[in-house]
Amino acid sequence: MQKYTKSFAAIHWIHAILITLVLLGGILNLPDLPKSAEQLAPFKMHMIMGFLVFLVLIIRVVMLKKQPTLEPLNATKAKQKLIDINHKLLYIFIGLTALSGMATAKSANVGQVLIFGKDPSVYTGPEGITAILAQVHSVSAYILLALIVMHVGGVVVYAVTNSKDVIKRVWF
Repeated sequence: MQKYTKSFAAIHWIHAILITLVLLGGILNLPDLPKSAEQLAPFKMHMIMGFLVFLVLIIRVVMLKKQPTLEPLNATKAKQKLIDINHKLLYIFIGLTALSGMATAKSANVGQVLIFGKDPSVYTGPEGITAILAQVHSVSAYILLALIVMHVGGVVVYAVTNSKDVIKRVWF
C-alpha cells in the first residue's frame, strides 16, 4: 500500500491531536464569551492552541501539494466523491473555525487582554458583531466535529469492509 511521507503523517497526527484538544476544550469548557474580562482566563490556552491549529493547517496544505498521488481506494465513484468532499470540507472548516475564532477574539479585544496584558477594560464582551462572529465560530466548530466523526467513521468502515488498514496510508 502506498503511503504519505513520514513528515506529512506526523503533521496529520499533530493536527488531529491539536484539533481534538481545541474542539473538546471549547465545546465542553467555553460555551460562550463571558460578559466581563475577569472571566476570560480559560480562553487563553484555547486561543493559543487555536492559532497553532491554523498555522499547522497552512503547513499541511503546503505539504499536501508536494505529496505523491496515492493509488485510489477500493471504493465506488460515489463513495470516493464523498471521501473527497469530506476531506475538502475538513480543511475548509478547520480554517473557518480558526479564522472565526481569531475574528471573535480580535473584535472583543480578548487577545489584547489575555495575550498582550492590556487593561481588562478594553474587553468589549459579546456584543454587536462579536456576538455574530462568536456564533459563526460555534456553528463551524460543531460542523467540524461532525466532519471529523464522519472521517473517522469512514476510515473504520473502510478498514472493516475492505480488510485493509487504510490508516497505514497516513502512518509512519
